[in-house]
Amino acid sequence: MAILSDRQLLVSFRQGDACALEALFERYESAVFQFLMGILRDHHHAEDALQETFIKALRDSGTVAPERFRGWLFTVAYREALLEKRRRKLRPRSADEPAVAFPDPSPSGEDLAEQRDQARRLRELVGQLPSHQRAVIEARIYEGKRYREIAADLGCPINTALARMHEGLKRLRLLWEGAREPA
Repeated sequence: MAILSDRQLLVSFRQGDACALEALFERYESAVFQFLMGILRDHHHAEDALQETFIKALRDSGTVAPERFRGWLFTVAYREALLEKRRRKLRPRSADEPAVAFPDPSPSGEDLAEQRDQARRLRELVGQLPSHQRAVIEARIYEGKRYREIAADLGCPINTALARMHEGLKRLRLLWEGAREPA
């Protein structure tokens, strides 16, 4: 697969060859990661942005012209880097505020109870997911594993692990919204 062009691999993937997309990801993983590192200057944030880039690439690869895949992938990565930077950005501060906002070291009893309740509900909802989606979500979120590790542990291609995560999170969001208590 490594000798095939991006165009050939993308066409092959669209015809149902899961290995073709994995070959594309392996081809670009290092270059996209370095690109993200240059923008974000943080290994963990670059890793997160890389994984989000590949999830979006998996989801939206049908919309890109095969001959433009490389440029499109880097555009997706750039947008993910900007989103990551936006998430990290501190709110504007006044001159007398400290440069770093420290969390309250002693949250109120109500806050703790609310956090515990939400965590309990979330774990219950994760337990309702199909086992193949639950395994990926638990490995990524609770164990902090990378998608490559998850795929190896589950004996599936990386794009399958990405797809299971994507579908599992969509289903979890629907479950969460359905489980909300009326206000």
